[in-house]
Amino acid sequence: MLTAPNADGRPLFAAKDINAFYLEHCPKIFPRVKRGPLGLLKSIKGPKYNGKYLHSVVRKQLGETRVSQALQNIVVPAFDIKLLQPIIFSRYDAQSDVSKDALLSDVCISTSAAPTYLPGHHFETTDKHGKPRAFNLIDGGVAANNPTLLAMTHVSKQILMGNNDFFPIKPADYGKFLILSLGTGSAKLTEMSRDVSYQLQISIAPGHGSDFMGQFIASGPFLPDWPWPTQKV
Repeated sequence: MLTAPNADGRPLFAAKDINAFYLEHCPKIFPRVKRGPLGLLKSIKGPKYNGKYLHSVVRKQLGETRVSQALQNIVVPAFDIKLLQPIIFSRYDAQSDVSKDALLSDVCISTSAAPTYLPGHHFETTDKHGKPRAFNLIDGGVAANNPTLLAMTHVSKQILMGNNDFFPIKPADYGKFLILSLGTGSAKLTEMSRDVSYQLQISIAPGHGSDFMGQFIASGPFLPDWPWPTQKV
């Protein structure tokens, strides 16, 4: 929303407006869920929240704005649960590949579809020949939880392609890259996390490493295979 244009071609939201927006809509996006047997049954059957209110708010705010219309260069990761691969949306890609020029609302809904919390999102675009392209997406954090490297790779690609928007440096000259990473605070080291760290050290100690690493490596390929429900539009 910070890069989406309003009717005057200015950003739809200023950074200072985001907090108020979240506080206003958060209770309806993440309503209280039932506890007890019924709540447990619902959590087994599908995601914790249906996402309907979130979808309606995002579509209302972004309307028919597409990725190529963003006011600044953006890189938004998502993960396709049918193709089992990351899908990256960017303004540069959208300008050269019409099938990646999706509605910003669809991209935002997709990249926020955290597994077990919100349903996956299905939508379609068309390529330059009119052939439909289907997307079945969930949260990009599945593949790129920290998108910093993703952004750096994207910039390097544009430099290699001779994009005049970037200073002519070597694509891998990362010492000249300036990254401003805005997070949501820092984690506190609690007694429990120290215990976990201790257990982690024990797990990878001689004689135990194979069990720990085996579980870690083996679990990776199966994470995307979970049957996350997708909503069609």
